[in-house]
Amino acid sequence: MSDGLPPLTQVDPAVGKDDAVSRTGFAEPALAYDYFKSMVSLSVATLGGVLTLSGTVFGSRIDPLQMGMAVLPVAVSGLLALQAQTDITQLSLGVKPPLNSSRLALRLVPSFYGLGLGIFLACLLLSYLAPGSAPKA
Repeated sequence: MSDGLPPLTQVDPAVGKDDAVSRTGFAEPALAYDYFKSMVSLSVATLGGVLTLSGTVFGSRIDPLQMGMAVLPVAVSGLLALQAQTDITQLSLGVKPPLNSSRLALRLVPSFYGLGLGIFLACLLLSYLAPGSAPKA
């Protein structure tokens, strides 16, 4: 008896084909689901970190406009990951989602996340290298 979690999908022995795999289009739907789940958590943690650092430690150095430019892509990344997670769940249950964005989200989620984190770090670096370059609120 296994103490592990039950598999997300079952292989149909008559066909020898995993039905959820064919519906979702992923070789490992459970792995894609876990990836998106971790990206949602990472995005929320990053949003909290960026907002906290921008408001306390670097509050005098980072303009609210710069903070907004950094937070927006990270938030979009988390929303896309959550939507893709929902799509995979619906497909695995045999329900066709209105718009299956899970395949596209595999490329967009890390791109938006990296963009937001890069903007935050670039604004932080610029605030130390060229303190007068920040836009005035």
